[in-house]
Amino acid sequence: MDERGSCAVVVRDATKDDMAELYEMIQELAVYEKLTDDARLNIEDLVRDGAGPQPWFGCKVARVGVDVGVGVGVGEGRGPLAGYALFHRAFGTCSGRCLKLEDLFVREPFRRRGVGASLFAAVAEEALALGCRRLELHVLAWNPARSFYEARGAEELSARWRLYRLGPDELRRAAHAHSSSHAHSSSHAHSSSHAHSHS
Repeated sequence: MDERGSCAVVVRDATKDDMAELYEMIQELAVYEKLTDDARLNIEDLVRDGAGPQPWFGCKVARVGVDVGVGVGVGEGRGPLAGYALFHRAFGTCSGRCLKLEDLFVREPFRRRGVGASLFAAVAEEALALGCRRLELHVLAWNPARSFYEARGAEELSARWRLYRLGPDELRRAAHAHSSSHAHSSSHAHSSSHAHSHS
């Protein structure tokens, strides 16, 4: 298991046993970001997509209270997780492999203790290990965490790029529009062929 630590912070890969607590932290982040209406995942989704045979995402979790210099210390395996970083693979036609940081969250009692920095470093290491040439992330415009990423070299791209998204309903409409158009074209071609055979 990949594990890295700094003084009292240990970061490791999340396991199936962490998914219930990961779900709790995702809900806490949704409250902080005022996005509770968008939080529709359940624990079963996280287990399937994060700890299944073909995972869609990777996740690092952090715990505070371990002195990795002397082996297993006080707090390892006990008490709540301090935070998490959830990420997934992506691909760009300009630079090839990249990693997308979806969430980085540290619980309030553990902030300003190096947890966020340790999680971010672990994700950066993961990106390098996978041969990625860049790490991408989105931050809400009002979120003061922007300065955290900017201090680590992240470039804001809003002047050149716009973020777009299709929700479930829009996605279904887009797919249906294509299938309807294809069916209409096929029907028209068949009608033309049928009329020709009787001319």
